[in-house]
Order: sequence, then C-alpha cells, then structure tokens
Amino acid sequence: MSKFICFFIGLIFSAFNLNAASKLTPAQKASIVTKFGTEVKYNFAHLDKLPCNWDSLYMAHLPKIVDTPTDEAFLDSLKHLCFKLKDGHTAVWCNTPAVKDWSLPFFTKRFGNRVFVTDVITDAMIASGLKIGTEILEINDLQVIEYGEKNVIPYFPSSTPQWSQSAAFFGGQLSYGPADKSVKVKFRNAPDSVFTLNVERDMNWQYNPYGKRVISHKKFPGNVGYIKIPSFQQGLFDHEKFIEVLDSLENVSSLVIDIRDNEGGNSTYGDFILRLICPDTIPALEWSSPKYIPVMKAWGKAVEPYIEKGDLLIPFSSQHAEIPKFEIPVVLLVNNNTFSAAEDFAATFRAAKRGKIIGTSTGGSTGQPITIELGYGYMARICARDEWLPDGTRFIGIGIQPDVVVEESESILFGKDNVLEEALKLLQ
Repeated sequence: MSKFICFFIGLIFSAFNLNAASKLTPAQKASIVTKFGTEVKYNFAHLDKLPCNWDSLYMAHLPKIVDTPTDEAFLDSLKHLCFKLKDGHTAVWCNTPAVKDWSLPFFTKRFGNRVFVTDVITDAMIASGLKIGTEILEINDLQVIEYGEKNVIPYFPSSTPQWSQSAAFFGGQLSYGPADKSVKVKFRNAPDSVFTLNVERDMNWQYNPYGKRVISHKKFPGNVGYIKIPSFQQGLFDHEKFIEVLDSLENVSSLVIDIRDNEGGNSTYGDFILRLICPDTIPALEWSSPKYIPVMKAWGKAVEPYIEKGDLLIPFSSQHAEIPKFEIPVVLLVNNNTFSAAEDFAATFRAAKRGKIIGTSTGGSTGQPITIELGYGYMARICARDEWLPDGTRFIGIGIQPDVVVEESESILFGKDNVLEEALKLLQ
C-alpha cells in the first residue's frame, strides 16, 4: 500500500532537506531570503510584537544564509530565520522534486520528559516489538528530548514554549527527515526490555494513522456524556457525525468535550458545534490585519491596522423552534497540542462562559496565513491575522489557560486518563 499524505505540520515544518549539494546560486538564495523578508514586513500580523526591527534582523542573517554550502543548509538557515518570528502559523518549505522527506513508521507523544509511541504504522515495526506505549529512549545516540531540542525545535515555528516542547514531539514530527536515511532508535517496553533498531523512513505505511482521528463518544457513570473531537480538518470532521453523536447523548446530565491533540483546521467547524451546545448568543473573537496605503507613507502619516469584530454566533435553538436549548453543564478538555482552529474553539468557549476548561495551556497560535511563492520551489506561509477575546484578553503567544490545570500522564496510553477523570469528578 502506498504511503498516505503526510500530516500538515510535518510537511511544512520539517527541519530537513534531501539535497546533498548546492543547486541554488548565491543570487537565487538572496532573492528567496529578500522576498521572504519583504512579504513578512507587509503581511505579518505580529510584526509590532517582535523585540527587534525585522529589516535589521533578516538583513543581518542574509550573508550567512546566502553563504550556506548546500541547499539543505540553506533551507535550515531560512527556517531558523523564520523561527525567530515566534509564530506557529508562519513557516517556510521547499517543493522541489528533489526533496523527499518522510517520518518514521510510528507516531509519538511527549509526557513530561519521556516520549512514547502512540501509533505503529507497519507490521514490520510491530514484529520488531513496537506497540502503543513503547518508550523512545534515544535517537541517533542522543537522549530523545535532547535530540528534539537540537534537531527539531530550532527549525519549528512556534508562538509559545509549550507548543515547541509538545508539538515537536507529537505525531510524526520528531522523526521527520530525509526519506533515504535510516535512523537509529533505542526503545524500551515495560518493564525493562530495551532494544535498538535502525529504522527506514521510506517504509510503506500500511495503516492510516489519521483513521483514528474521527469523532467518538462514550457515556460514563453519573449520566455524563463524552465526545472526542480529534481534528477540525476538512475530511476528518463530519457535521452529520457530530449531530448523530449529540443526538445519541441527548439524555445525559452533563457533557465533556475533548479537543486535546486537535491541531485545528477550519474554525467554522468549531463555530458549528458552539451554536449547538450554547443556549445563548456567543460573542465572537475580534481580529486585526496589517493595512498598508502607500500614499499615506508618502504623506508621512501612520496607517493603523485593519480591525474588525467578528459576527456574533447565534445558537441554532434561537433560530429553529424545534431545536431545544442545550443547557446542561459542559466541560472542555485541552492540552498543549490544542492549536489553531481548535484554539479558536477554546477561546470562543471561554468568551461564551459555557463551562470549565480543564487540562494544560493551549498551543497559543491561530490566525489566517497566506501562502507566498518565494521562487525556485521555495514557499512561505505568513500569518496575516491577529485575534483576541472580546474582552481584550490576548491568547496568541500565550495560550488559553485552563480553569483547572491537570498534566496528562502516559497512563492515558494504557487506558487510564487522569485528565478525563478530573473532569468527571468535577461534573459528578
């Protein structure tokens, strides 16, 4: 079976490139960097929050980036420059045919200072001893956290420390790199079975790790309903499925909605859910975007950013008499991997005062990026929209802070979810 489409963040935010020798000329490299610098200057929504002047920053890096010996080193240097923008929705990558990157055939997740396997994607790896809950000790002779901090995080666009320290170890991101290079990985199965494998990145994926990212539900003692929403990506979120699940839980006394590890997608999906579960009008997030009027600059006048209040969300029950108000208590579960459109959902949930939020701070990044061609197969995404809560509270670069802080334990991989248990205690 051929490999499935690589997950979005790994595809764009990789710290590697396959080119072995330089194919770009110094002039071409300079053109790419300058184009990126200019597009950031006029489109980046958070330019005013940078601790230094952007023109000075990228011009200071320009000579070193242009002088890189290989295309791989050039892309790494460009990504490292992009990293200095401190924005999870701004990234650079390369689309040339020579680039062929991929993840190892298993996914991972970090808990504290330990990293565990969460999905195994090939039978060969299962036969070698991998399973959900296998711990990763080392990669290429580096302790796993050290490997991530050295080889992933410095090239990984992020708005917050919690997103860097969590998402860089999540899914296939940690092991993403040149498809033709094997990786030495040391594993451990409980209680203390340690083994080392040279794992090939170009192994065919036999299982779709995204097949599990579908809406699921349960009912717990105390008549508590539970809905897990793992993604707001088109094709992974199903409106009809959500309505079907909500209908099946119509007699519950309270509800837990779980958007942990939901890395976003389309914010309108979250708005759809809020219009179903909120009994009253929902205040919308406010936002701004850069605005540039050349003649104002000629006249020496400052141009303020474009600012707009989002449209209020009206509950479906207010528009359709046959839909009853959804007034039972609701608790929302979040973590550091709650990101982008999922973070919009958490922010609007907070603005609506719909219920308690439990878990850890969200990833701290959302917005509307635009895609820019930099030339010679190189691309950029630049976040062009800032957002905040209606009361003025900022969460980009910070994260939505939970009402009740509970750190996830690796016990979740073995059937004991300590965060969910805390939510059930609160509701019961």
